[in-house]
Amino acid sequence: MVAVVSLAAVGAINARLAARQTREQIEQRLRGVVDVLSTTNFPLSDSVLRQMRELSSAEFVLTGGSGEILASSIENPPSQFPATLATSAPLDRLGAQIAWNGAEYFHHATPLPARDVNGSSRVLHVLFPVSEYQRTWREAVVPPLIVGVITIGAVAIVAQLIAGRLSRAAAQLQQEVLRIATGDFAPAALPETNDEIRDLSLAVNQTAEMLADYEQQVRRTEQMRTVALLGAGLAHEMRNAATGCRMALDLHAELCDAEDNESLFVAKRQLRLMESQLQRFLRAGKPLDDIEKREVSFSALVDDSLSLVQPSVRHARVELAWNPPPLDFLVMADPEALGQVVLNLLINAIEAVQQNGDGVPRTIDISLQQTVREEAELSVLDSGPGPKNSVNPGLFDPFVTSKAEGVGLGLAVARQIVEAHGGSIEWSRTGEITTFRVVIPLFRKGAAGV
Repeated sequence: MVAVVSLAAVGAINARLAARQTREQIEQRLRGVVDVLSTTNFPLSDSVLRQMRELSSAEFVLTGGSGEILASSIENPPSQFPATLATSAPLDRLGAQIAWNGAEYFHHATPLPARDVNGSSRVLHVLFPVSEYQRTWREAVVPPLIVGVITIGAVAIVAQLIAGRLSRAAAQLQQEVLRIATGDFAPAALPETNDEIRDLSLAVNQTAEMLADYEQQVRRTEQMRTVALLGAGLAHEMRNAATGCRMALDLHAELCDAEDNESLFVAKRQLRLMESQLQRFLRAGKPLDDIEKREVSFSALVDDSLSLVQPSVRHARVELAWNPPPLDFLVMADPEALGQVVLNLLINAIEAVQQNGDGVPRTIDISLQQTVREEAELSVLDSGPGPKNSVNPGLFDPFVTSKAEGVGLGLAVARQIVEAHGGSIEWSRTGEITTFRVVIPLFRKGAAGV
């Protein structure tokens, strides 16, 4: 509306200025003709006045003192001109509008000097046709008005198109924001035009992505809290039962003098394994930032975990390779918590290779080495089929598992423990081998904070 009103005002002003300029040009042209006729020495005859008419588009009538017509540019004019229309003022405007000889004119009369001492006074009447003035006025005024109207129409159409596009884009963006508000964080389709609406859509998509990540974090936190609340009591009772069962076996072994019985040894080890699993379950959802750390041999942790899974290794007919490093790697850690991580990786590897058929090798390779950043890196490689594609993106998230009997807490707790020790855990699949890597900072005596 501002553009339309502004263009309309500009068009009106231009039209008014054009009309004024046209009138001034006509008046100036007539003044020039009158000045020439007033100062000329040749007689003002009909032919001379007709020539002046061709130059100025005005009619000229020369009258005597009593109004008789002496010469005229008009064919067959009346013999007498109204004496009441004579004036002595100079020609500075078109004059008043009159009707004479069957036509409408702008009239102005200018007295001419006498030719001699006894000469009679003469008056030159300038008659500019109203129709000619209107034609000249239209030629000067109408084009600016037409251009103004066309410009106003074009601006209105363009403004309407732009406003409509912006309105539709804003409405679509509003729908996308409302969709995100309902919990659907899928990215919105971006407009094709690279403008501010597209930038705003990008910002909305970034916000949706951040909200999706935040929602996943909240869900994971709530899931871990649920596990801690619902499973703490049950796991505690089961661990007590397992502990009581192991103590009963120890007492039975003492009474029966069966300390070297392999069956009892395996049973006690399995009970210890059950206690470790339940202890891992009890840690789910609890913060680990305040765990007590001490100097621990990483190699010794791996050896201890291997001793717990040896029966499962023999039962599954797994070829397990473990070559301890020549140098012992010391880390600052909670041995029980970090041992759970190692034990969980070993159990997962054993369960993975058990899925292989009889003709496929069942191998597990364990290595421990130092990285260039002075970190201890534990690698567990297995020849199993690897995790399913459906669980790959959230393999370390709580309750994500492809096992029919699994709950999806092992790797989630493992990541929580490793991150609490300032390390990282990741996995990869290369060819037919699945690799899990755990990186823990090495202990250096005298280091800051130790």
